[in-house]
Amino acid sequence: MKRIILVLFILLSVLSFSENNGSDREGESEYKFSLGFMTGYGSKLYQIEEKQSRYIPLVGLESETLYIKGTEIGYRHKLNSKLTLTGFSQLFGGIALQGAGGAIGATQLNNSDMKDGYKGINSRDTQVEFGLRLGYNTDFQKVKLIGEVRGGKRGGSGKISALRPFVVTDKLLIIPQINLSLLDKNMVDYYFGVSEDEVNDPRSTKLNEVYEPNKFAYASAIGASARYNFTPNWTVFGLAEIQYVGNEIGDSPIVDNRANYFIGLGLRYDF
Repeated sequence: MKRIILVLFILLSVLSFSENNGSDREGESEYKFSLGFMTGYGSKLYQIEEKQSRYIPLVGLESETLYIKGTEIGYRHKLNSKLTLTGFSQLFGGIALQGAGGAIGATQLNNSDMKDGYKGINSRDTQVEFGLRLGYNTDFQKVKLIGEVRGGKRGGSGKISALRPFVVTDKLLIIPQINLSLLDKNMVDYYFGVSEDEVNDPRSTKLNEVYEPNKFAYASAIGASARYNFTPNWTVFGLAEIQYVGNEIGDSPIVDNRANYFIGLGLRYDF
């Protein structure tokens, strides 16, 4: 349950960031507060047992510069008409691979959630991360480029993204985007490596050898988020994404799928 809550909180953070960068902020009040819920379903990166989808409460609070979205806290500064710099802290960081959403978000991996034969691994914890994000509004077809770096005591990662908002109607906004993430060696080893002690655990009947990638790893993703404001205060939003992880992650014996998908749907009330 904790893993699902954290995944959906992170999805809200990314979705809200995409929405804010694709919409016109003029005419909005200085502070915004929102409450809502979200549910979702996706495939599994790790060798974990099937989980049922849950309905998760969501909270957001922001001004023009400061924001709290899910478990991310940040400060935005507009450098000029094209560049925006954001400093942020993610309270539950870790496997930062997803873009618009994701089946492989920053989550805690509990060994009790693993399939039989894999329960002898150590649990992988989340980490508090600090990072910088730079957004650039290009002159080409309203495309926005975003780059970010983040890190904590278990390692760091970087991500570059390209997104393009489409204002379909005055109520419907769709934002497709593509992403490429890079994880450093420490993060790859911690979240996907397998130690000798884990292999020798009597519960690890399906783990046959130590896995020490000791390399950087990449993941790519393509997806889209959408929102529909059916009243001035009520908004329904959704997201969908497909991701693919590279060999350094995919070759890990505790990884189930190289390609993963996620579909989510939620409802929000803006005060």
